Amino acid sequence: MVQSLTASSALTGEPQPLKASAIARLDRDEVIPLARLELTRFLALLDTLLPTDWEKPTECSLWTVKDIVAHQASHVLALTHVSEFLDQFNPLNFRDYSRRGMNTLDAANQRQVDKRAAWTPAQLIAEMRDNSEASFIGRRRFPFLLRWMRVGAPGYDGLVSLGELIDSIFTRDMWMHRLDICRATGHEMMQTADHDGRITALVVRDLDRRLSAKLDGDSLIYRLTGKAGGVWVMGGIGSPSAEVSLDVLDFHRLASGRISSRQAVEDGLVKLDGDQALGSLAVQNTLVLY
Repeated sequence: MVQSLTASSALTGEPQPLKASAIARLDRDEVIPLARLELTRFLALLDTLLPTDWEKPTECSLWTVKDIVAHQASHVLALTHVSEFLDQFNPLNFRDYSRRGMNTLDAANQRQVDKRAAWTPAQLIAEMRDNSEASFIGRRRFPFLLRWMRVGAPGYDGLVSLGELIDSIFTRDMWMHRLDICRATGHEMMQTADHDGRITALVVRDLDRRLSAKLDGDSLIYRLTGKAGGVWVMGGIGSPSAEVSLDVLDFHRLASGRISSRQAVEDGLVKLDGDQALGSLAVQNTLVLY
């Protein structure tokens, strides 16, 4: 059982699990430094791409590498001014996409990409660089009352505030799309424990809240291997009776919906120990907003 596994890990020197519920929420003083470093790494990756890389398909099934960059360039611009943010996410502006069956979020994102379809990679990179500082200022100055406004997101349980979207989800989204580009082009994902590990921890914190409502008081361990990984106890307050292990980058692919829980298991990306039913239930509910 997992209790014996955790005891043996203490003997082998492996990291002991921490309570996911104790992960500190994103502090306002962290928002800009985290976003700035992620943008720096994202742009550094783009500078290494070959001309042939930009049209390669990605795990975002409708998008190429260039489409992903167009989406991120639009997000940078969205934060430069409230009017730009409201324009990008005003449902009246993407009614044509909604009529084609797209949900609200997909419609908004596809409109961002289509508006830049004729742009060159150099133009997209320039848009991100030229608007970066204004976007950081815009995050800090986003109106307080609007920050409290809560909206729904497809595939996400409950509502999320615009403040959380701007402070946390936008940075997480850029991080995830950096991974998408790395996987599509064969580049290694640059990771450090302080930056990428913090982004992972914030995802784990959100996942713990979801799993706590799904596991009926039971708890389990999530062991994420890799530079940005960690070991956490999630769910209820009792002793964990299962353990889910996988590479941290595959965890993000699973949690973001890039791969299904079934695919993760069938491809051997997930290892389950202890209570198999509980572990499977947790894997099936490993989904967070990116």
